[in-house]
Amino acid sequence: DSSWMRTMRLDNRVAYVTTGIFVVAMLIVGAELLHSADIALHKGDKGLIDLGDVLEERYGTGTAKLFLVGFFATSFSSLVGVWHGVSVMVADFVEHYRAGAVAAAGGAAPAEAAPAAGPGTIGRHERSLPFRLYLLWLTFPPISLLFLDQPFGLVIVYGVLGAFFMPFLALTLLWLLNSSRTPREWRNGLLSNV
Repeated sequence: DSSWMRTMRLDNRVAYVTTGIFVVAMLIVGAELLHSADIALHKGDKGLIDLGDVLEERYGTGTAKLFLVGFFATSFSSLVGVWHGVSVMVADFVEHYRAGAVAAAGGAAPAEAAPAAGPGTIGRHERSLPFRLYLLWLTFPPISLLFLDQPFGLVIVYGVLGAFFMPFLALTLLWLLNSSRTPREWRNGLLSNV
């Protein structure tokens, strides 16, 4: 409910700041370390190990290990976050779509499986069929692409698709968070819009 709005905004700000720091750090690592060591990551599947070797040579074993563990943690948490979060969004969309279709047909909206807030709300979508089907969709087609044996090609394709998606997402959020559908006190301010 609305009492969580402050927490969600704080979570969103921390996520943006953390992502920004990570991106800038990776740009610095890529520009300085890889260029100066004359390493190209697209020459095989050992690019991060090569980068770890450069870091070990320059800054010691501890730094190299810390980088590799940190990179794994960041990548893995992002993967699991998208894997789970997008599946929950799809299940939520299907639930709202079905409720709207029933209401539009003149019937009573189906009772929700759990109350809008409180114990039992988290986990409701994880038991639904749309959630599980979308998890399978997010899991197996990308795994099958690995058989092409071009891991960096997949990263580039993912980056290009993501680049096309981001302007769409930004415009959609600008429209939604400035429209009359959003209560006035929760609409974007000037800073958020910029």
